[in-house]
Amino acid sequence: MNLNTLEQAEIQTLASRLNAIQSIRGNPMGVHQLVKGTTRAFAVKHIPGPAFNTVRGLNEQDISHIEEIFRFYENLSINFRVEIAPQNSSEMLFRKLAEMGLYQSGFHASFIGEVKGLRSQSVIPALEIRSLKKDEFDLFASIYVAAFRLPPFIQDGIKQNNEVLFEVPGWEFYVAYKQEVPVGIAVLNVQGELATLAAAATLPEYRNMGVQSELLQKRIEIAIEKGARYITSEATYGSGSHRNMERAGLKLAYTKAIWSKF
Repeated sequence: MNLNTLEQAEIQTLASRLNAIQSIRGNPMGVHQLVKGTTRAFAVKHIPGPAFNTVRGLNEQDISHIEEIFRFYENLSINFRVEIAPQNSSEMLFRKLAEMGLYQSGFHASFIGEVKGLRSQSVIPALEIRSLKKDEFDLFASIYVAAFRLPPFIQDGIKQNNEVLFEVPGWEFYVAYKQEVPVGIAVLNVQGELATLAAAATLPEYRNMGVQSELLQKRIEIAIEKGARYITSEATYGSGSHRNMERAGLKLAYTKAIWSKF
């Protein structure tokens, strides 16, 4: 697969999520998006952190738009990061980012696998995985908050921001039970021949028990049923999620350079 296609799949998955959140009456999360050339600048004023406040697709051809993109975030008083895929990198682009007060702060990994090459994994005894019901997003949000040790006050926002996707074509939500206890959640997005493993979380006390591996396998099976040819995902380089992707047969496509403000 062309690496530009993989990057566009990542961008479109994020855009689909934020378009749905932005469509909530009154735009309570404060979602804003700016498109310049092939570059997409995403901003969510009331959800701090880099997941949604990020610039993707930036390359040398869009250097002339960088100052406008920076003003976009300054006007919203939002901190952000820039993600540069290897195929978009150049000395000129990196010099410009440095001139604008950014530095490379890390890497982020993107994965891809063709479905015919993905490996089947054994089922864990006593682990049940099923689709999340429309009235279960309180459960989804509670697991997400506990898994990532987030402050409880943002649980309602997480519920709302995922619940709005329930009836958006292509989005699927799953919950894993171990001995009738809900222990993990996962999200899948399928767009044509591309399926994205969009998010996943396991309660801390149930980690290292294979829950995420089974949620990953379940989503791969569903993606294949829906006609996907490729499975894509993202993870912190070298993390447990990274290892799970490789065990399932996905391959590291590239690492993106993460640029942040001083």
